Amino acid sequence: VWRRAGPCVRVCRRGVSRRAVVAVRPCAALGQLLRRGAAPPGRIVQTRRGDRMLLTEFLRTRVLELVVHGLDLAAAMHSEPWMTTQAAHITEDLLLPSKAAATLRAQTGWDQVTVIAKLTGRHPATPTEEQIIQTTAVQQLALS
Repeated sequence: VWRRAGPCVRVCRRGVSRRAVVAVRPCAALGQLLRRGAAPPGRIVQTRRGDRMLLTEFLRTRVLELVVHGLDLAAAMHSEPWMTTQAAHITEDLLLPSKAAATLRAQTGWDQVTVIAKLTGRHPATPTEEQIIQTTAVQQLALS
């Protein structure tokens, strides 16, 4: 059973905390944090690997992690994979330059969910698809 808990956020009545809302709607939660001025513009954070990066860029990597683990959950539950449009744009932008993403979708007929699933290894690519992927300048990310 679901109920509305603020603008565009759904939470389960069984006691899901406010932190869980970030997992349900990461882009909306990120937008709310940034609008509230929770962090000054240009804030630098240190990742667990010791790298320094802009908070906004770090949060984009967290959206990507939620997206790909959501794909994993959908596969484990034998459900149709999905993600919000905002999360798909953020994730695809991290994986591919925008022109390359458009080219890849045009050449393969894939939607954003399939592009992300194929690029992150969640769905296997055929040898032909792999060849097309290699020509689109896929960026290799270190996210762990």
